[in-house]
Amino acid sequence: MKTPSRVEILWYPLVLVAVTVLLVTSPGWTAETIDEVLAVVDRNSILQTDLSLAELVGIGPSTESSDTESEYDALGSRIRLELQYLDLIASGAIQRLEIDVDQQLESMTTYGGGEVQLKEALAAHGLEWEDVEALALRVAAVQTWVKRHLRPRVTVTIRDVEETYRQVIVEPMRDTGTTPPSLAHVTEDLRRLVSEEKLNAEIERWLDQCRERHRVTRFVE
Repeated sequence: MKTPSRVEILWYPLVLVAVTVLLVTSPGWTAETIDEVLAVVDRNSILQTDLSLAELVGIGPSTESSDTESEYDALGSRIRLELQYLDLIASGAIQRLEIDVDQQLESMTTYGGGEVQLKEALAAHGLEWEDVEALALRVAAVQTWVKRHLRPRVTVTIRDVEETYRQVIVEPMRDTGTTPPSLAHVTEDLRRLVSEEKLNAEIERWLDQCRERHRVTRFVE
């Protein structure tokens, strides 16, 4: 993530694996690694400290996510966010969105233990408050786009609910010899499940388009 207060890295055909600074010492020069470039999305570098920041402010798998900690790809998630954000900028869509950055910033600050504690943690990782604000803008912009433009595309039919009821509840319970609950008792839960699955499919379609329109170079797996 680029911020005016941090090292700015421009993308060239050279493979960049770390940001280094030369320190003058006697009798010679030494190089100290101050951050690592993990990936580049268009011209925006994603650094190791970007992943540290995401962890500090709670940007990761939700409590409802099926991903375990070991399965969660922090870098992949951060690349996805940058792709989505840059796509909103490139299309001009971000200018038409009413983005509540303050609410996202408040949520991140609360997760980080409050402003004072979070700023101390940021300093320990070589980060500044402007980095939090930049991440909050990205998250808020993408969430707003999903809520206002992708979710309205999702429709759930009775047939969707009935098919999910059969696949998710009836058949597995029948295999174990137990009696499934009636469709009426689980309709709303199934409707929410189908809705989220369809929304995820919309998001993945958007991401596929983002990957076609933007260049991603990933240096580590």
